[in-house]
Amino acid sequence: MTSETSARPGAAYLREKRSDVPWTDTFVQGADGADIRLRIYEPTPRPAVTLVWAHGGSWTRGSIDGWHEACAALAALGTARIVSVGYRLAPQWLHPTAVMDIAAATLWAQKTYSHPVLIGGDSAGGTLAAGVALWFRDSGLPLDGQILAYPPLDPECTADSYRESRSFPPRSLLLDAWGEYAGSDKDLRERLYLSPLHAVNLTGLCPVSLVVGSTDPVRDDVEQFAQRLTASSVPTDLAISPAVAHGHFLDNSPANPVHRWIQSRLSLVNNETTTTDGA
Repeated sequence: MTSETSARPGAAYLREKRSDVPWTDTFVQGADGADIRLRIYEPTPRPAVTLVWAHGGSWTRGSIDGWHEACAALAALGTARIVSVGYRLAPQWLHPTAVMDIAAATLWAQKTYSHPVLIGGDSAGGTLAAGVALWFRDSGLPLDGQILAYPPLDPECTADSYRESRSFPPRSLLLDAWGEYAGSDKDLRERLYLSPLHAVNLTGLCPVSLVVGSTDPVRDDVEQFAQRLTASSVPTDLAISPAVAHGHFLDNSPANPVHRWIQSRLSLVNNETTTTDGA
């Protein structure tokens, strides 16, 4: 067991090896024919739920390998299959490349497994996952749910929480990250699937679960998204916790509140599936 500094400055997150969780790598073809690497964690022989996960990293960093121990730790806490997506990064690949890479991985999961498939992500990965869910809705495709951990949702970072918070990530860092991901076009709101806050209509989205720290700079974004979802009759649950920090997903300890919250959402889906199968 070793200690390694996470993406959140000043936080020494526990990096505990999870070799007891079986995992395999495979590749799927993206919309443009590129090979997209996936890493599949199966904590039980026959998982009844699959979660397709998009890692964080400000759209410019992060990888399957960098998130490996965290995803294995998450898988070890429950029975769901976790599919980690090696989507292509900015600035080499601008929006919507990452969204479409994750969409391809989600479509593959739906074709491969007969049980519920959900999508989720931490930080920038949560933003991407929300864009994928919108793309599924607009394409007339089913999706069983979204599990989003502290996603940044406003490219202009205008909410009060960005200026009031002294927590990571600072507003300046997020503005730079959005610029690298979306490119130099100033009219970001016209870019489909960049942020769900830009969507005129959220009706018809699959259920959404959100978690954010009470002092996180993106808190107001997440709250606004939850309010709009509820107003659009989308099943929504929001957890705001003083125990959660931005980047907390990378904490591999069994007590990680973000991992436990994710597993609580997956357990609800798993229980519904079990009840339906047993009816």
